[in-house]
Amino acid sequence: EQASQKGYVSLATMAGTAKSLTFANVNFKWSQSLKAFYSEGELGLSNIGRNDINGAFEGFMEVKKNEDGLPVFNVFIKASPESWYSFSYEDNRLLAHSSNAAFNSIISKKTNSGKAKVGELIFVPGSDDETLAFINRFRKDYYGIEVPYSLSAGTTGAKKKEEEKKEDDGF
Repeated sequence: EQASQKGYVSLATMAGTAKSLTFANVNFKWSQSLKAFYSEGELGLSNIGRNDINGAFEGFMEVKKNEDGLPVFNVFIKASPESWYSFSYEDNRLLAHSSNAAFNSIISKKTNSGKAKVGELIFVPGSDDETLAFINRFRKDYYGIEVPYSLSAGTTGAKKKEEEKKEDDGF
């Protein structure tokens, strides 16, 4: 507390917050029909591990329970057409995929699928197809958008800022 009174203090330096991904500003809505929370608008990302990010990114996040009542978490976050990440967690399996080939290679090498003990978290490499399947289902289910999503298209955040500039009358 004393450090924060003197200026900026990274959330990642506080005990218990230096997690793999810490989202700080997500506007969740509840879907009664799908019994799920889903994000609307940009996703605020505070930190990744001990690295400050403090940015808002195009993305989609979903939190729900499966038929057995177990947690399901899906997130896609896009900084640019060349930089995006997708994670899905269900049944103690974490599927991860990215536009970053080095990240995908690490996940492929670290996968413990077929070797994991009962109750152990299983890391599984994902694919562009699985990423797009989540995004397209999400957009259809929650936004009513049926137009297929393009991973290589520009971010909607950039489009929104351009629109705001056009609407700005200078005052």
